[in-house]
Amino acid sequence: MRRSIVMGIVLGALGTSGQVLADVPSMESVPVMVGGEPDLDACASTGIVVGLRGGPGSFLALRRGPGLRFAITDRLRAGARLWLCDSRGAWLGVVHAADGRDCGVSSPQRARQPYRGPCTSGWVSDRFVRREAG
Repeated sequence: MRRSIVMGIVLGALGTSGQVLADVPSMESVPVMVGGEPDLDACASTGIVVGLRGGPGSFLALRRGPGLRFAITDRLRAGARLWLCDSRGAWLGVVHAADGRDCGVSSPQRARQPYRGPCTSGWVSDRFVRREAG
C-alpha cells in the first residue's frame, strides 16, 4: 500500500513535458550570475525553448536552482526567448521577459554578480534550449 501511494505522488507530479512539477518544497535558491567580462554583454548568448513533448499545455520549468530538487518559479512555453547567462552542468541560468522588454543584460557589466534586473531569472534544463546567438 505504501509503495502505491509513493508511486501515485511521483506520477501525479509529472507534467506533459515530462519534467517534474512538484518537488520537496525548498526556500533554497541559487542566483543566476551575470557580467564579469568588461568587453562582453552581461549575458553572452540567447536561446529559445524547443523540444517540449505534448500539446499546448507543455512547458519548461524555470527553477530556483540547477536541479530537480529546486522549486518551480515559472513555466516557459515553446518559443520563449531567453538570455543565457550562467551554467552548471546540464542546467542553464537564464533571464526571461514574457513581454519582450529589455532585461538589462545586453551591455557589459564589469563585475560578476547575481541578476537583479526587472525580468525573471532562474534555471532550466539545457536539453530544451536551442542557442540562437553567442
